[in-house]
Amino acid sequence: MNTHALKYTFESSLIAFFAIAAFVLYAPNVNAATCTFSSTNLELGSVSEEVRCLQQYLNGAGFTVSTSGVGSAGSETNQFQVKTLAAVQRWQAANGVSPATGTWGPLSRAKYLSLTASAPVPPTTPTTPTPTTPTVPTTPVVSTEQRSARTAIQDVRDEYEDAQEEYEDAKDDGKGVGKAKTYLSDAETDLLKALYAFIDEDYAEARSYAEDANDSIEDAYNEMGGSGDDKDDAKQAIEDADEAYDDAKDEINDADDDGEDVDKARDILAEAKDALKDAEDQYDDEDYNDAIEYAKDAEELIKKALKAL
Repeated sequence: MNTHALKYTFESSLIAFFAIAAFVLYAPNVNAATCTFSSTNLELGSVSEEVRCLQQYLNGAGFTVSTSGVGSAGSETNQFQVKTLAAVQRWQAANGVSPATGTWGPLSRAKYLSLTASAPVPPTTPTTPTPTTPTVPTTPVVSTEQRSARTAIQDVRDEYEDAQEEYEDAKDDGKGVGKAKTYLSDAETDLLKALYAFIDEDYAEARSYAEDANDSIEDAYNEMGGSGDDKDDAKQAIEDADEAYDDAKDEINDADDDGEDVDKARDILAEAKDALKDAEDQYDDEDYNDAIEYAKDAEELIKKALKAL
């Protein structure tokens, strides 16, 4: 499978995941806003009152733009930004609007009208109403465990979306991202497991997977916190340790030639060589902070080996 196909599959699965999550985690609100949209497409960067109404509709229909702050219910804005785009994509995927680009265009407007249009009520012959005993609607009982699991998944989902945006921005700016993509992939997998556990009503497991996803997101942020300077520092640390190793090896050989007991020194120097190898492996894996630590360990062992002479 080529890179383009893999990217399309990844993005499609992600959109599908968020569509499922929207149905499971966000109960549709019968008070979703009713909007009148013009023929102008609403897309990333659009600014209008139509955008505000669109956000109100999405929030009310269960496709939350944001769980708090700007874009959240009651704090909708007239600006079409990335969170609005993501919410529209989830709505499109859930309602069969393809491709789910996130742009509110003709297909989306037509689907919106079909979902919100009221069927005409045929005239009826007036009849005398029959008195009935009013009934009190019952409110579904939501357990504390279910509410906690739902909140955990929603919060991590928002964190995941923010991390994805930061990852894309970092790549576009040419910044180091290390293994951030791998960690984000792990987070997506755990989020999906959390959702399945939630559907199975195993709320403790759902929270556990959500916590695992959050840990992976934090790892991704740590990777993206790195820079080109980290790489240069790691390279220099390895070079310095390698040079110190060669000097120590020569000094131990000279001591051996002079008849000194160098067995202990050579054993410690072998440990230093292993630490150097670990540093180089971490450097190749773009784990520059770990590479620096292993290089420091190697230098400490080299000093210890020389003291053993």
